[in-house]
This record gives sequence, C-alpha cells and structure tokens, in this order.
Amino acid sequence: MSEQKPSSTDSDAPLAELKAQLAETENEPAGSTGSGVAALALLLVLLIGGGMAAAGWWLWPQWQGLQQQLSQSQRSVQQLEQQLAQTLAQVAEQQSQQLGTVEQQWQSWQQRQQTSQAELNNQLQHQLALLRQQLQEKDGAPPQHWLLAEVAYLLKRASYNLVLQQDLPSARMLLQQADAQLARLDNPALLNVRQSIRDDLAALKQLSLPDYSQVHLQLAQLRQQSLRLPLKQQEQALVTEPVVDAELANWRRNLAAYWQQSWSKLFQVRPAVAEDFINLTAEQQLQLRLTLQQQLLLAEQALLQREAEVFSRAVQQAADLLQRYFAADAASVQQAATALVQLSQLALTKVELPVLQSPAQLERQLALLSEEAL
Repeated sequence: MSEQKPSSTDSDAPLAELKAQLAETENEPAGSTGSGVAALALLLVLLIGGGMAAAGWWLWPQWQGLQQQLSQSQRSVQQLEQQLAQTLAQVAEQQSQQLGTVEQQWQSWQQRQQTSQAELNNQLQHQLALLRQQLQEKDGAPPQHWLLAEVAYLLKRASYNLVLQQDLPSARMLLQQADAQLARLDNPALLNVRQSIRDDLAALKQLSLPDYSQVHLQLAQLRQQSLRLPLKQQEQALVTEPVVDAELANWRRNLAAYWQQSWSKLFQVRPAVAEDFINLTAEQQLQLRLTLQQQLLLAEQALLQREAEVFSRAVQQAADLLQRYFAADAASVQQAATALVQLSQLALTKVELPVLQSPAQLERQLALLSEEAL
C-alpha cells in the first residue's frame, strides 16, 4: 500500500509528444509541394517574359522595315501617277497639234480651191461679157453667136473642173450640155467641134478617180470611233495580298503577312495562259488608242498630199493594231476592220488627166466663122 500509482499526467506526456511529431511529419511535405509549384510558376513566367522580349527584339526591326517599305511604295505610286499624268498631257497636246495641222492644211486647200474657182469664174464671166459686148457691137450678128458663147463657157468650165478639182462627173455633164447646145444649132460647120466633144467624153469614161473627200471623211470618222472600240482584254482573277497595318494589337496578322511576302519573293507560281492572253493596264490601253489615232491621222495627211506609200503603210499599221489588240467579235470593230481593208485597196496614184480638145477646137471654129463674116 506504500507504492503509489503513476498519475494520468505523466502517462499522457509521451503520447502528446508522439502526436506532435506525427503532425510535423504530415505538414512538412505539404509545405515543400507548395514551394515547388511556386518555383515552377515563377520559372514559366520568366520563360514567357523572355520569349516575348526575344520576339519583340526580333519583330521590331522587321516592323520598321515594313513601315519603310510601305512609305516607299506610297512614294513610288505617287511618282507613277505624276508620270502618267504628264505622259497623258503630252500625248494629248501632240495629238491636238497634229489635228490642228491637218485641219489647217485641209482648210488652206479648200480656200485655195475656192479662190482659184472664184478667179476662174471671174475670168470666164469677164470673157463672156467681152464676147457679148463684141456681138452687140456688130450689126446683124446672127443669134447663134449667143449659143456659141454659151457653149464656149461650158467647155471652159468643164476643163476647169477636170484639171483643178478633178471632178469627173461635173466635167462629163458640162460636155454633154455643150453638145446638146450645138445639136440645137444644127450647123454642119460645127461638126468638128461636136466630134471633139465626143472624143473628150470617151477619154473621160476611161478614167476612174476615187472620191478623196469621202475618204477623208471616212478616216476622220474612224479616228473618232477609235476611242470607243472595245479592247481584247481578258479578265483575270484578283489575287488579294495581306496588308500590313500599323496597329501593334494585330502583330499576329502582320507577322503572317510578312512571312507570306517573304516566301512569295522566293517562290512565284504562275498559271498557264494562252499565247494571245492580253492584260493591259489603263495607261497601256490609252496609249494603244492614241497610237491607232495617230496612224489614222497620218493616213489623212498622206491623203491630202497624195503620198501613196505613206498612206498605205499607215492604213496597214492601223489594221494590224485593230486585229491584234481589239475585240474581233464586236460589231464596231468588224465595221472598222472592213473600212480599213477597203481603204488599203485604194490607190493614190497620180492619174494623168487628159487635156480637153473641144475648147480649142471651138475657138478655131469661131475664128473661122468670124473671118467668113468679115
């Protein structure tokens, strides 16, 4: 009874110490796991930040290069537009000068023709007035002298129309009228004159001169239509290229655009096209139309100056341009091609016009009649 039992406090102390050690061992792995995750996250953040810094360091010079290329492209486009405007202005000025020269030549030629015609008319009227005065001064002049004076006027007018104006129809008509007047007289002494008129008519029937004024009008009409003729232009599918903008938020799209531009310079894929494929720019189309107009204008100048070789070459070159670059299935192009083919067959040869013998024959006959009257 003298031994005492151990107290409850002394027996619980080792148990509490064991539980504390177990708790420490359980908490120690959790703390190490949290620190490992934090280290891994920090490492990822550092890697991402370094990658972004490296990408920015690599992309920033490329971005500046793209900006410089864009500015250079804009300057090049502005220079091309200025050159195109200057070229168009020069071509338009040259064309207007050439057109003005042709119009001046045509007007001067018409004025010369009108002046010469007026002078000849005045001379004929003066001669006819003198002849009438001489007939009035003579007493007992037969009435046939008036008809003979009219016949002389008709024959001189026919010779003028043939030599100066090259107008065959009017010359034939005047000769026929003179023959009809001589037939009214029914004078055997004038048979030689009538035979000479018949010979002149036969000589004129063998001639065939084209209507040059009609040809000039036809060339002028073709020159005006050349600006509206459809071209042989094939349509091509548009290839859209990526555009680089100045927004940093679109760096992915800009990077893809830069990559596509880079490999497109190394490798270029071209579709197979036909040999006659034509794809003209706006400047080339305008230049082509102006070239066609210049060839037609050159043909007009050659027509006025009767230069057969220059006229034929200009018409042939205009026909070649029309066949090669313009739409052959269009009705307007077909009409223009037909007109050029007809013009190419025109021969600008200087025809030697015959000299009418009937006016001189009539003068000799009038001189004989005057001698017999005296």
